[in-house]
Amino acid sequence: MINPKLSICLPTYNQADELKKLLDSINSQITSEVEIVIRDDSTNKDTEQLIELFNKKMQIRHFHGIKEGIDKAIIFLIEQAKGDFIWLIGDEIILPDGINRVLKVIKNNFEVGFIWANFYISGTKKLTIDLPQSGFFTSRDEILEKALAGLGFISATILNRKLALTGLDGARKNIGTEFSNLYFTLHTISQSEKNYYIKESIIINYPATSEEIKKITTKNGDINNRALEVFGFNFANILRNFEGPFSSFVIRQTIKKVFGQTWRGMLVGWVGGWDTPKGKRIKMLKFFWNFPEVYIAFLLFLIPLPIIKILYKIYKVFFSHRKWIFGENLKKFFR
Repeated sequence: MINPKLSICLPTYNQADELKKLLDSINSQITSEVEIVIRDDSTNKDTEQLIELFNKKMQIRHFHGIKEGIDKAIIFLIEQAKGDFIWLIGDEIILPDGINRVLKVIKNNFEVGFIWANFYISGTKKLTIDLPQSGFFTSRDEILEKALAGLGFISATILNRKLALTGLDGARKNIGTEFSNLYFTLHTISQSEKNYYIKESIIINYPATSEEIKKITTKNGDINNRALEVFGFNFANILRNFEGPFSSFVIRQTIKKVFGQTWRGMLVGWVGGWDTPKGKRIKMLKFFWNFPEVYIAFLLFLIPLPIIKILYKIYKVFFSHRKWIFGENLKKFFR
């Protein structure tokens, strides 16, 4: 039997607490088939001291760098990894036996190019992609249709290293988008004939709260969250590079859905920064002019934020009453 190597690659920046949770979750799962590679751009010694403690329990290849952004960190890790497969991990927890399940898929399907490591969000048990059973995706388009922007979520995507490395030049051209990992993923899928789906949850995602996002994106009192720029403009630009391997129709539908989710999230979440990125209204029109929804977004973004907040509160009250009127009470009426 083939004994493939798996590289678990971790980019980190002043996140010793989060890194400890992850290393704790995989401590008992590490075998000789797994290497841990950490790119540590921290400005303090906390992460380095933590790695020294864990090095007594597992082999860790640790690289200390300077902060150059997530794109350069990911490219660096993919170049440094020695495994046959690369699993980039963010601030998530790998469930017990998660690594073993991934290795089992790789051993039984060594020719696989891409593996989706399913996950659910903390506090829920709803799988991100819920197909009937584990197995190969029927097509590349199916992956895009089911995962949408989730393909940019590094912890759920495991890549054949040889295929990923052929996308280095393209990934370098996308430095600054905060989505070089999305380019690597799409490129790998486009080069692979066999792409696998693991139905059981492998990881747990702990999304940042609104207050946490405000804290880490606030500079000089102003919120500067790049959600619309990254998930709107950058996501669409990168995805459009892959017309051919993916159908134009599916690419268009995916961009439309992700754009819709992004601008609505900014509208009601108050965490995106009402005027970030600068000039977003005009840029939206230029970028998504052929999507009718963009004109609704444009008009709503012209309304002052305090008024939007009031309108959203009214909407929530109406929606909850409508649910009460047309939900259980309507059922009771007809009993």
